[in-house]
Amino acid sequence: MPQCSTCGSAVSEHDKVCPDCGMELGTGSPSASPQVPAATPPASPAPVPPSSSQPPAVPSDPVGSPKLPAQPAAGLARLTLRRAGALTSEIFPLGERVSVGRFDAETGPVDVDLGLLPEGAYLSRHHAEMWRDANGKWFVKDLGSQNGTFLRPASSTQFQRVAQEQAVNDGDEIAFGNARFEFRTG
Repeated sequence: MPQCSTCGSAVSEHDKVCPDCGMELGTGSPSASPQVPAATPPASPAPVPPSSSQPPAVPSDPVGSPKLPAQPAAGLARLTLRRAGALTSEIFPLGERVSVGRFDAETGPVDVDLGLLPEGAYLSRHHAEMWRDANGKWFVKDLGSQNGTFLRPASSTQFQRVAQEQAVNDGDEIAFGNARFEFRTG
């Protein structure tokens, strides 16, 4: 059975989009063409890792990796990493207003640093911003990233590219480049 070249999930030969990660499957074998998110217009380029002479370092084991709190502060939200269709134990708590991306020595830290994830190679340094307004409603906005930010409402089967600020609800999925997360409040 064919596999998605992005997340490794088994896919049907008839699937045009991976049911687990939302990436468009190429014709023929899954690795025959670069994968782009299904919501991306056909003319969009395939994800391009940031320019660097070496790929980002990814720890081979969690020893020495920073430990993240299991739950965010009371009343705030969190992103839980999703791989191969399943939630992982990697949780990223969100403050009232956070920048999402990857650390860079020239541009400095970000609030939610995804640079050590294998998917981090496809994130811009300052990829997106998430915030909670005065009424408690959450929003996400892409900051002009190279590989885009995508939202899949819990009630939908399709990811939509985030072009402007977009409301995010409990249970929605968010993808920064090809890094997928489930958004949860409380």
